[in-house]
Amino acid sequence: MMQRSSAGTVIDRASIRARIQQAIQILKEAGIETPRMEAQLLLAQALGVPRSAVLAETYPPPDPAQLAAFDQLVRARARRTPLAYLRGTQEFYGLDFEVTPAVLIPRPETELLVEIALEHLPGQQPAWIADAGTGSGCIVTSILAHRPAVRAIATDCCTDALRVAQRNAILHAVAPRVRYVCTDFLSGLQGPFQIILSNPPYIPAPEIPDLPPEVRLSEPRAAIDGGQDGLNAYRRLIPQGARLLCPEGLMAVEVARGQASTVADFMKRAGLTRVEIRPDLAGIPRIVYGYRSSTAHV
Repeated sequence: MMQRSSAGTVIDRASIRARIQQAIQILKEAGIETPRMEAQLLLAQALGVPRSAVLAETYPPPDPAQLAAFDQLVRARARRTPLAYLRGTQEFYGLDFEVTPAVLIPRPETELLVEIALEHLPGQQPAWIADAGTGSGCIVTSILAHRPAVRAIATDCCTDALRVAQRNAILHAVAPRVRYVCTDFLSGLQGPFQIILSNPPYIPAPEIPDLPPEVRLSEPRAAIDGGQDGLNAYRRLIPQGARLLCPEGLMAVEVARGQASTVADFMKRAGLTRVEIRPDLAGIPRIVYGYRSSTAHV
């Protein structure tokens, strides 16, 4: 079947299929685990259509510039640039978020932080929360999208990341309820907060060279490097947060495999009580959370 592009170039469907097949082979040789799906997604990105249109071959005839863009995307992915950065978006908690190389790509396990926060925030009750090291803003934006009476402060030490977070807040119509602060975790904040959340950098520095190339070469080092033992961020963040919580306030943090018990001890030493650990869907202890005593003075 022949189609004519908007530029007048005759394009054969068979040649497009061959181009997709070539892309699949390139991605496969580069070590991409799902080369067919990703080739289809990249073609959809180049054409500005959903993947379903690529699967059904219902997309408009591509022009040479779009096919060149597809080839460029495939080459970039073969160099192990993360797919989310190439597409510019990542789904998280049912919402689409803009992502750039300035921010960590949201992961499914981080959705646990949102779930725990929503469990502790009654539907229409006003509350103040803090998201320390907000990155793309996926955590705080998801919470505000589900709790219209909640307001938030989101921090990050990277101004480029804060710009991405602000755009995501605008995209999901929560921007008037969140204030962004460029600082180290919770430094300089006053509180008190009903909830403090964070997905801090927690990869031990010696393990970073062994990470997949998408992570170690493309994602921001400051968002993954937790120092020699991976725990540097918690040593600063947890004492800060314990002082800023209101009585019965909740602090919850994401951790790496093998860190949960140590981080739980950090929380207990900071005066938090009823400290608990929640596993992710793979059974890995992933979220550590605790409460400030009801008798604490703010």
